[in-house]
Amino acid sequence: MRFVFAGLIAAGVVPLLLAWRSRRATSLAHALVWAIVAWLSWGLAFLLGDTEIAGLDPGRYCALCLTGCAGVAVLGARRPHVLAWNFVVLGLFAVMVLPLLETLFIGTHPVDPLRIFFMAATIAVGILNYLPTRLAPAALLLAIACAGEIVLLFAPAWLPGEAEAMIVAGLLTAVPWIAWSCLRKCRAELSATDRLWLDFRDAWGLLWSQRVREQFNRAADNAGWPVTLTWSGLRGAEKMDAERLLETLRAILQRFVTAAQP
Repeated sequence: MRFVFAGLIAAGVVPLLLAWRSRRATSLAHALVWAIVAWLSWGLAFLLGDTEIAGLDPGRYCALCLTGCAGVAVLGARRPHVLAWNFVVLGLFAVMVLPLLETLFIGTHPVDPLRIFFMAATIAVGILNYLPTRLAPAALLLAIACAGEIVLLFAPAWLPGEAEAMIVAGLLTAVPWIAWSCLRKCRAELSATDRLWLDFRDAWGLLWSQRVREQFNRAADNAGWPVTLTWSGLRGAEKMDAERLLETLRAILQRFVTAAQP
């Protein structure tokens, strides 16, 4: 089965590459590279390891660490500091993988509750960032799969059967396709400003979207505009100049999205 799961991981690279292609000119490009690296690491873990055997596996351990790093990479996806943020993420990966190195070279036992919590919390940060967006189904599926992998690594007695390990791996392989399907819905009926806002919200997640909302609403309040940017779009914009609203939002997003982006 490991070849089957490795093949499914390889197929899952397609939606990730499509996402990178559409965002390559934005500040999110680096985070998508981290996501692709994390995804490929799962393929290597399944190919070189054994998905049917629970217990500490170096490949799956590193893949979990990289998954958490991909989520944290989004938190620094704003110019001009996006490149420097990669070193922060790289340092985070080094800290997370340290218990594995201690086990391999020193022989210490890595099952430290604090370290397990740190890994789980790092992964949870990236997942929670996307729960309020259209990517929520994919985020929930990833949360279940990562929780299962953590249990298989550190508490294999909880999932002793081979079927459980295979189910966890199967759920993981579906994540990119679920995310891709969540973003396929057309929004032609929305205004250009709402389309731009919702596209940004679903791509960057809760943290940066809340910051952008605050900046837009502050600018609207200072200008005396009777509009509010809510989580689902503009409210009260019927009597406003649509082009002015769009230009204001684009100005706020200039550290994330270039002018050539939708």
